[in-house]
Amino acid sequence: MRDQNPDDTGVWSPPAAEPSWFTPSKRLPRPDARVWPPPEPEPRGSSTVPIPVIQDGPAPRRQPWPPPPAAPAAPPYAGPPPVASPMPPVQAAAPAQLSRRRRRPMPKGAKIALQLAGAVGLTAAFLAVRGYDALSRFEKSVPQAQVQQVAPGQEVSLADAKWRLLGIAVVPDQQPDLPDRTVLQIDVQTTPLNADGTKYWYSLPGFYLADKTGRKWTAEAWKTPDTLSPGVPGRFTLLSVVPKELVDQVELMMWPNVYAGEQESGQALRFAR
Repeated sequence: MRDQNPDDTGVWSPPAAEPSWFTPSKRLPRPDARVWPPPEPEPRGSSTVPIPVIQDGPAPRRQPWPPPPAAPAAPPYAGPPPVASPMPPVQAAAPAQLSRRRRRPMPKGAKIALQLAGAVGLTAAFLAVRGYDALSRFEKSVPQAQVQQVAPGQEVSLADAKWRLLGIAVVPDQQPDLPDRTVLQIDVQTTPLNADGTKYWYSLPGFYLADKTGRKWTAEAWKTPDTLSPGVPGRFTLLSVVPKELVDQVELMMWPNVYAGEQESGQALRFAR
């Protein structure tokens, strides 16, 4: 074996001139150990492991477990228990008499009739609920009629225009094929209040003749103004056929449009004669 250099750490170090990101630190020199032939075993008594001290003499005996506690003393024997006297026999109850009569089965025809009546009742209730719901929605979407009474010769405002009834007269040339009917001519004057009121020359209002009982007859436009301007009066000439006995009783009713007149909803005018 050669002597080991104490500065030899076993790790190669780069030259001092070359930079390196790893520079090993010096370690303590390793002791010189013989590799071959192997070293002889260490002699006895040279172990460094501590050995407990064993005292001379026999080992102490283990202490015995304490005895269990004594059971309590039993009470003295008092003899056999007394014999209980037997219970008197109970007579069995007689079976109850069935007082109810057996129900007779319902006839097949009556059962079918009852089922049909129930089905008809449910259908009627369903249709009634549907009808009530439809009526409620219709009343909400279509407002009720608000008819304003107009005195003879008076001019009132409705839907961006002023309206006045000029007169109701019997047409001279009556139709011979309608002996019980009379054709009436109605003249109405309108004055637009703004640009929205000029639409009535092409979007006609709803004109009707009505009696006191609520019956009404359509008044068709015969002559209409070619155009309308704000502040400039225009004239409508209408024709309507009514029963002969109601010629002097019917009155002109007007809605802003034909749909409102058919539904009889919203604001309207009724011109007295």
